[in-house]
Amino acid sequence: MDLSPVHGESTGSFISRLAEANALPAAQVLELLGRRTPGAADWRLSEVLLNRAAAERLAVLASRDVELLRRALPTLATRAGDREVRVAAWPDGWTVMAECRMCAHRRGDGLQAAWVAGAETWQVCMRHGRWLGTTDAAEQRSLEAAPEVAVAHRRWLRLKDRLGLYARALLADSAQVCGYWWQRRQMGSATVWACRRRELGLGRAWACVFLATYPEAVRLAEAMAVYERQRRWGREFDDGAPDWVSRRWIDWAGDRLGMAEGMERGGYRALRAWTMEHRIATPVAVRRRQDPPPPGYLRQRLPLMEPHRGFPERGPLEDGSCLPWQLGGLGTAV
Repeated sequence: MDLSPVHGESTGSFISRLAEANALPAAQVLELLGRRTPGAADWRLSEVLLNRAAAERLAVLASRDVELLRRALPTLATRAGDREVRVAAWPDGWTVMAECRMCAHRRGDGLQAAWVAGAETWQVCMRHGRWLGTTDAAEQRSLEAAPEVAVAHRRWLRLKDRLGLYARALLADSAQVCGYWWQRRQMGSATVWACRRRELGLGRAWACVFLATYPEAVRLAEAMAVYERQRRWGREFDDGAPDWVSRRWIDWAGDRLGMAEGMERGGYRALRAWTMEHRIATPVAVRRRQDPPPPGYLRQRLPLMEPHRGFPERGPLEDGSCLPWQLGGLGTAV
């Protein structure tokens, strides 16, 4: 039976579903691919790595083009070492989660749901408006009561396309700022976030805090991108004087969030801490003599800058934030 992969599906998951579609044990399909001593594996914990020849055999078994499989299966291009087939633990940074249940039902093939792997600890199914996570608190949750979360996810995908990896660093910081506000009962913690939390039936685990604040975290990351594009070329925000840059930008960010009053009442402190980590290192006298940035600089991708040089491409966002507090897990603390 032919089988199409789910975008982002793990190779082990695809092999298991291919075996199920043909009424075979997964171990037998692995043996056909070149693994001589097959054994059972949990594809949430382990992945199948194939060399080029084994990947081509998998394409033949599935009646699919090998390039289509490489585009869909994120680890298929990973070398399996000296062996044709190797089953190994997932490397650090990958997050494995069940695909959207409604997507699996829509296929109508009766097969098990796929396991998908990605760089983030969450995903959003845009087709069905569902938040996908790895914890019970935020797993497979309908966004019907909070459609602004799906809208925010589209904005996040556009930001990643425009900025590149630096967008991930900015979302890491903005999520930490929003989490800080949540814990300090500032900004939208008693209003928009409390309402969203009730509408979605969320608890107070970190995954739930991230979901409840996600739209504002994305909007704040966009505001941070404006600041960073200008910092990249040694320019002050809105061409303001150096002593006023942080406050002018913070006020502007508060307006963009629709939380100007909360910013005035103390929310500004978290963003002040962020601007201190992202301050412009070029002396004012040098900045005044330098050439203006090139045309179109506001649309260019951002290179990784201090304090985010070497930012990880995948894994929990909080691990890469530059802020002097760490929020994450069930026991968050500032």
